[in-house]
Amino acid sequence: MEITVRTAVEADAEAWADLHVAAWRSAYAAVMDPEYLAGLDPARTLDRRRAALREPGEVAHLAAELDGRVVGMAGIGPAREGGACSELYAINVHPDAWGLGVGAALLEAAVEGLRGLGFPEAYLYVVRENARARRFYEREGWRADGFEKSEEIGGAVVTEVRYRRAL
Repeated sequence: MEITVRTAVEADAEAWADLHVAAWRSAYAAVMDPEYLAGLDPARTLDRRRAALREPGEVAHLAAELDGRVVGMAGIGPAREGGACSELYAINVHPDAWGLGVGAALLEAAVEGLRGLGFPEAYLYVVRENARARRFYEREGWRADGFEKSEEIGGAVVTEVRYRRAL
């Protein structure tokens, strides 16, 4: 198996939409409303994802390929909350590729990209109940800083924990 991480291009939009839905359905099955997750449709976000890849602005999008197939995506950039931080906006890996090193390769490339922004540290948010993701980030040197925020997603209140890492 060969893992490659590269800058995402517009042609990756369909794979991104598909893997995002698959990842959410698997990762959040016990957290979010099952009907909401079942109703997620990659086609509904395809145009938005194409536009994001075509004109990324300050966001850098990374694609992870496993044997030539896009199975992971990440987005990085300046912190949405401002301040002296950068942010890992999202990282999603298709469940078929979990445990194969794709997430670690993608996160390593994301951290390098975040370092390149020149900020001293970065943060990310992870759903509190997503124990698998939390263990993953902790193994990779990210630490919860005690801040949490909640929002309604698909009829469920979802709490996210903020993690930070020095760059």
